[in-house]
Amino acid sequence: MTISSLFRFMFKKAGVFLALALALTACSPSYNWREMDVADGHVRAAFPARVSTETRDLKLDTHALQFTLASATVGEAVFAVGSAPLPPEIAASPAARQALGMALMRSLYTNMQAPPPSEWPPYGETIEVRGKAVGKPGWLHARVWVTDTMLIEAVAAGTEESLPAERAREFLRSVVIKP
Repeated sequence: MTISSLFRFMFKKAGVFLALALALTACSPSYNWREMDVADGHVRAAFPARVSTETRDLKLDTHALQFTLASATVGEAVFAVGSAPLPPEIAASPAARQALGMALMRSLYTNMQAPPPSEWPPYGETIEVRGKAVGKPGWLHARVWVTDTMLIEAVAAGTEESLPAERAREFLRSVVIKP
C-alpha cells in the first residue's frame, strides 16, 4: 500500500466517522457539564453548557431586589441559578424572609400559568410545575432557599422534548448552598 492510497483510505474512513459523529450530535443536544460558584460564591452548581450572567431589578412581593441569574441553555432547555442579597430589613426579620421565599415560589407557578399547590414544600425541596411557557406546554424543576443573607433559586425549565427529567434532576442535585 502506497502512502497516497493509505491517506485515501484514512480520509474515506475519517469521512464515515465524521458523518456518523455529525449525525449523532444533530440528533441530541450536547451536555458539557462544568462546576462553578455562582450567587456571589454562596452556591456551587454544575451547568450543562457555557454560563451567562445577567443582573436586573426584580419586584417580588413588595420589595425590589437586585436579582442575578446565572444560566446555561441546551437546545430549548434552560438551567439557571438566581440569587439576590437580602436588604437589611428583610434579613433581620424571619417573617419577611419567609414571605419573600413564598413570593418566589408563587412566581414559579405564575410564570408557568399553573395553579399553585394547596401546601408548599419546605425550602430546598424540589418543586415540579407543569404549565405553559412562551405559549408552549412546558415544565420545570426548581428549588428555593432563603438564608440569613440571600434569596436563591435553582431552575431547570423546558418542554417535555427539550428537557429530559434526568437532566433536570442532575442539575438540581448538583446545586449546593455553601455555609
